[in-house]
Amino acid sequence: MDSILIKGGMVADGSGAPSAELNVAIKGSRISGLFKPSEASKASMVIDATGMMVCPGFVDIHTHSDLYLLQNPLAESKIRQGVTTELVGNCGGSAAPLIGAAREVLVDSARDLEVKIDWSSIDEYLLRLYNLRTSVNVATLVGAETLRLCVLGTKDVKADPESLRKMNGLLTESMLQGAFGLSSGLIYAPGCYASTEELISLASTSASLGGIYTSHIRGEGGTLVRAVAEAIRIGREARTTVEISHHKACGKPNWGMVNETLKMIERARAEGIDVGFDVYPYTASNTSLDSILPPWARDGGKEAILGRLRNPDERRRIAETFSTRSDEFENTVMEDGWENIVVQGLSHGSNRRFENRSVADIAKELGKDPTETAFDLMIEDGLNVSAIFHEISEDDVMTVMRHPLACIGSDGMSESAYGPLSKSATHPRSYGTFPRVLRRYSIEKGLFPLHEAIMKMTSIPAKRIGLLDRGILAKGMAADVVIFDPLKVRDMATFEDSHRYPEGIVSVLVNGAVTIENGQHTKERAGLVLRHTPRVG
Repeated sequence: MDSILIKGGMVADGSGAPSAELNVAIKGSRISGLFKPSEASKASMVIDATGMMVCPGFVDIHTHSDLYLLQNPLAESKIRQGVTTELVGNCGGSAAPLIGAAREVLVDSARDLEVKIDWSSIDEYLLRLYNLRTSVNVATLVGAETLRLCVLGTKDVKADPESLRKMNGLLTESMLQGAFGLSSGLIYAPGCYASTEELISLASTSASLGGIYTSHIRGEGGTLVRAVAEAIRIGREARTTVEISHHKACGKPNWGMVNETLKMIERARAEGIDVGFDVYPYTASNTSLDSILPPWARDGGKEAILGRLRNPDERRRIAETFSTRSDEFENTVMEDGWENIVVQGLSHGSNRRFENRSVADIAKELGKDPTETAFDLMIEDGLNVSAIFHEISEDDVMTVMRHPLACIGSDGMSESAYGPLSKSATHPRSYGTFPRVLRRYSIEKGLFPLHEAIMKMTSIPAKRIGLLDRGILAKGMAADVVIFDPLKVRDMATFEDSHRYPEGIVSVLVNGAVTIENGQHTKERAGLVLRHTPRVG
């Protein structure tokens, strides 16, 4: 069995303890021990980490790489920033199970990625990943929205007892096949049509099998407090672990509100409810442009939405919702303004020239109203328009990130600077999240020392997910290791030039295999498909 010795580096083991000069010994796919420099140790390969930091591989608790890994299993934008494990199936959407409308929606989303959907169950999806072999470890959640699509389709309907029984049955089956829990995306259709009681039922099923509940909560703007309260209620009544995804306050009128929601989370934990959250180190979010539409306008799926956007009366009705506050949905247009909504992913002919420009700017060039411009772009690209929303306060990012409960999640995808994944601009978080935390927030701003930053990227997310053998450098743990240069580590991707790999990530090992060496991908694909072992009985 091959052995590796990493010597001379400062080791931050992921526990939150200060770093210390130690040698890390690896035998096969496991760490065989940590030794003082004076203690003798032999190995068939020696990696000199003098002047470097050595830490566990980063665990990305919130990703959307479900299909991207099938397109490019090298997972380059993630492995090059030190990510060795990805949790997919977030925000209510997962790669399986696939029945009826769930399959139709996924096939449509996979078209531009050039990925063939040839599976139906979680087991089949994970087997596809296993056979393909990826450069990172992969675990998955089951999306509540996906379950809804399987059973109820795209319509705004209440789940009756029989429908709920079917959804819970699919969830149980998926978790017995290895899924780690349930996710929800409550701003997206049809996920937004789910009642709190429906979510409590599903989260209870997940909890009974030892799973986690993660949620893109029902609102991150003016309704943030109410949305966090709902997540806490689900945790209380379902008796489940709750992870609030990419916690933030969107829209300038709501900046500072995270101070209240963090106190709510602290009170819930004092009550015995296991609530945590993740955060990404950017002041802009990224999602589909049609997410700006009120829920009623998204009822019935893609063709129904496009039909409303083409209908003059319906267009006027939708436009009117943007000018008034409502408890029914997050009015992103009102709170952010068209000047802060930047379009991406345009594929319709001459519209490509509008990428990375605000809706307000595009409208000015075209001599049109911004609302009408957004509607037309969505029609012309068949709703396949993503957008960057510049809507978050830097102070809020730091407030959330420095909290002891916070862990880091990119909310990005495994992308690459070539091939189909490079055709459109993306959010720089897919390339730079983890180096950015190290450089900007730890080293430059001093928000927390490096060993604490590393803990937020390793042991905290691993524990939240339920990965018992990752996130810590210790004897017997998986040999997922990152070696980085603290003087050089930095993110390079920007909103204007998003497909840029970071600097300063020198070496990355995945299950003991050297996957990044001297900053370059070795083409090694030693990642594992990680399956949850359900708690039954």
